Amino acid sequence: MREQFMDNHSATVLIIAHRLATVIDADRILVMSDGTGVEYDHPFNLLAEDPKDECITNDGGHFAKMI
Repeated sequence: MREQFMDNHSATVLIIAHRLATVIDADRILVMSDGTGVEYDHPFNLLAEDPKDECITNDGGHFAKMI
């Protein structure tokens, strides 16, 4: 599926997954908890508090806790 949509930047693909490896290279991730969206951003932004960070620094984030 990745290969099919890699070059088509005008397509929107909705992936529902439990495995982080399935969504880690997505443009945006919506993290759900008990049926409610709790976080939405680029995967790196969900893991790091500062763009200069090189490791997981967002310890309080829902997505970061999954890692």
